[in-house]
Parts: sequence; C-alpha cells; structure tokens
Amino acid sequence: MQFDALYTNGTFYTQDPSRPTAGSVGVHRGRIISLDDELPATAFRETVDLHGAAVVPGFNDAHCHLSHIGDATLQVDLRPAAVRSMAELLAAVDAFAAAAPAGSWVLGQGYDQNYLGEHPTAEQLDAVSHGHPVYLIHNSRHMGVANTRAFELAGFPERRSVPVPDGGAVPADADGRALGLLQETARALVMDHIPANTAEDVAARVVAGSQAVLKLGITSVTEPGIGAPDHIGMSRFDLAGFQLAADRGELGVRATVMPYLTTLHRIGDAEFAGHPLYSLDLGLRSGLGDDFLRIGPAKVLSDGSLIGRSAFMCCDYAADLAAGEQNRGLLQFPEPDLRERLIGAHLAGWQLAVHAIGDAALDVAMDILADAQKLLPRPDARHRLEHVSVASDSQIARIAELGLIPVPQGRFIHELGDGAARAMGEDRANLTYRVKAFLDAGIDIPASTDAPVVDADPILNIASLVNRTTASGAEFVPEERITVAQAVRAYTVGSARAVHQEQDKGTLAHGQLADFVALSEDLYRVPAREISSVQVTATVVGGQLAAGSL
Repeated sequence: MQFDALYTNGTFYTQDPSRPTAGSVGVHRGRIISLDDELPATAFRETVDLHGAAVVPGFNDAHCHLSHIGDATLQVDLRPAAVRSMAELLAAVDAFAAAAPAGSWVLGQGYDQNYLGEHPTAEQLDAVSHGHPVYLIHNSRHMGVANTRAFELAGFPERRSVPVPDGGAVPADADGRALGLLQETARALVMDHIPANTAEDVAARVVAGSQAVLKLGITSVTEPGIGAPDHIGMSRFDLAGFQLAADRGELGVRATVMPYLTTLHRIGDAEFAGHPLYSLDLGLRSGLGDDFLRIGPAKVLSDGSLIGRSAFMCCDYAADLAAGEQNRGLLQFPEPDLRERLIGAHLAGWQLAVHAIGDAALDVAMDILADAQKLLPRPDARHRLEHVSVASDSQIARIAELGLIPVPQGRFIHELGDGAARAMGEDRANLTYRVKAFLDAGIDIPASTDAPVVDADPILNIASLVNRTTASGAEFVPEERITVAQAVRAYTVGSARAVHQEQDKGTLAHGQLADFVALSEDLYRVPAREISSVQVTATVVGGQLAAGSL
C-alpha cells in the first residue's frame, strides 16, 4: 500500500510546541500521517517539492461573512478602496443602475461615511437610480441607505410615517421625512422587501466567496449569523445553500456556521430552574456536522457599530459631543429579551457568540453569560464575545475569569482605526481594538477579519496586528502590538479552539487535517513593515491543492 502524498523541502511552522518545525509532511486521506523522515518518500504515490517555501497551517478566519464576500461580486463595490468621495459613490451607483434589469433592486455594499464625509441621502440616490429601488449597505453592515423607490416598495410613500423600531433609528428632516439612513434594527423596514435569496442563490454566493478566500490561504471560516433576514440581511435558506455547495464538492473551505439567535425558539414548555430553553427544531445545537460543514455557536448582535457610532458605550462618543450631541449607542434587544434568549440557548447546550463592541454592551453580555453559568455550569463552554472593540483592563480580567473567548479583528486597526479614533476621542482611544492585553491576561484568542467589512487577507490582518498603523499612517495604541508568532498562532490554533476543533485543525501534527499554505517569503523572518508584501503561493485543503500553484 502507498500513501497519498509527501510534501517536502519546506519549512513547516507546525504550531505544535513539542515539534515547532518540520521539513516535510506526509498526507493520506486528507490527514497528516508523518513528519520529516518518519516515512520514506517511496511510501507515497506522489512527492511534492516545496522548493524551500515557508509553510503554516491553513488560516482559519474565526468571524468571516463568506456569503457576503460572494455577494460583493453581484453588487456595487463601495468600499473605501473603490470609492473615495461622494461623487465617486454616486457615479458607481449610476453606472450599475443604468445596466441593471428593469425593476430590479440595485444593491451596493461597503460605503463608509468616515471617508465620504457623510452618509448618502435618498435624494442623492434617486438622482442616479434610473427608476430602480436602491439600498446601500454600510461598511459595518449595521446600517444602510435607501432611496425613495425602496421606501415606497416597503410601504412608506415619499418616505413618510416611517416607524422607528426598538434598537434602531430612522433620521428624518424637519418635516418628518426619512433622510434615507436606516440604523441597526430599522434596516429591516426596507431589507424585508428585498427579494430573499433562495438556497441556490446562497450556494452560488458561498462558492464565489470560497473561491476568493482560498486564494488568500484561508482554509476554514466561521460564518456569523445565518438564517436571519430580519436582523442582518441573511436568508432563511442559508444552511440549505451551504449544504448544496458542500454536497456538490464546491464549498472549498471548511465552514462552521453560526445560526442567528432569532432562529432559535422555545422548546415547547421545557424549562430549567424556571427559565425557558431555546434551540433549533429537534433540539439541534452546536457541534453537528462534519469536516467541511458544521453548526457552531449561536450568534447575536447585542449592540451596533463603532465606526457607525451605534455600539453601546458607557459614555458619549467624543465625535458626537464635539458636534453638540449626546450619543452612547444602543442595545439591539431590550436587555430582558436578550437575557431570556441567551440563557435559554445556554441551557439547551449551545455555545454562544455575542457581538459586543461597546464597553457597556460588553458588561451586559458578561453579566448574562455569568448568570447562565451559575444556573447550569458547563465546563469549557467557550462562549465567545465577538469584536470586543472597547474594553478596560478590569473588563479583560473578567473575560479571563469567566473563561470567555474574545474574537478581535486586527485589520480593523488599519482600515477603520482613523474613524474609531475620532469616534472615541483621545481619552478613550487606548481602550480600542486591544489584542496584546488579551494575551497578557492568559486568553488564547482567535484571529478574524469580519470580511467584507474589511479585507479578508490574513497577511494584511497579521501586518495590522504586528504594526498597528491606520490607513493615514498614524500609530494606533502601539502598546497593543503582538508578534508574528502570536498572530499566526491566533489564526490557526486560536481559531480552531474558538469552535472546539483543535483536535482536527490549527497544528500540523499527526492526525490533523492536512490544511496548509505555502508563502512567498518567511513571515517569521521578514521585517515587520514588509509583512504585507508576503503572498500566499499555494493553498492545500485535505492534502489537495485548492488554489495557487506548487
């Protein structure tokens, strides 16, 4: 019998402390069976020469909207890298709308008012809509702008009498006419009227997203918030779409999907200590699935966005105070509702992933998770706190004490840091986008990007974690810099651990999945300022070349 393949003549950074490096890796049936000379080359059907390349385990993005990355191929690209002014944004919408089929929705994503100077308005979009309903998604994905036709289709002629739901905002002019901006839960007023994606639509987007991230060396992702069109613009057919892609062998990356909390519902009259239980039908919970598609934690937005200044803070945003306004952001759910649902999901066995960007939201989330564990202690539950964009030393100490996993996004520092600094002000900016403080507290963090909010490229993310400079070139809380070794460990071991998969992913060791990437240069040796120039030359998933060349 011969085994599948021997990848040799490389420098494999295994992330296994007992064997930090290896020169070759043997693969059979998708898993690693040997390191170095444990098996001779003659034992393998194929030998692949890596020509001295540095190799790391496949990057695992712990918070990545794969389907939205696929969406971007079908929508107007409005990211700051594509449009830098309001005139450019309107020109891009104009060109897209002019070519769109009659009556279809024109959707765009990625605009950032921190670069444009202001949000677009409905009137501005009307002028370039060519009669189409238009909806533009903010870079944070926590707000959007609709034109008049979109409001009309949603049942609000001339943008009048638009209700303001709990946890949302609808800015209006002096006459009560909506300006076009819809914040947080108010997005659903228009988004509910955009034709929903079918399972085939979702599959197509997932495949497109998968192909894009494989080129970047990403072999695993955790997709947050599937199945919630009412809160984050997803589809009720999300899981079916992922399954279609997986069944056809087109999923490409290994995906852990996080159902949104509102997809969970009460399990009849079942209670524990007087608390109702929340789960999916049949009692399904975190962990079901296989090596390519698994159900992960339940995801929930507790608050909003930092750059959109809707994240729930302990005190007013400095940028708003400077404009003579008071604004601390808001919670997406009334706290009692959030508490009932999160505790109910914990009692039903779910791992939880609570989006908590503001420091006030962080306290709310930690209080609820602490109470859930008191009711029913679950050792090693690994409940997650997504983003944790603003946190004090005492809050970080409590995260460690409670055994929670913060999920930061290093690339936010570069792409969103200038806007975050303005929002927070000089006195509180040092609490923002912290990373090293988590490590110093003994917390094993994952790495993620929240793409397409920012670029999905892991190399750029690592560069941001190491250098901590913004798009303007300013240093951003430099004392929170971490090393390349710490960043790579977060992207591999940390991300696997964040979804209870360290037994299969994160290290290049016996029995682990054979997912790894070859690099154009050695990340561990290039100067910090040159990290962003390193390229992924090949991505291997399950021992098979998935992108690039060898």
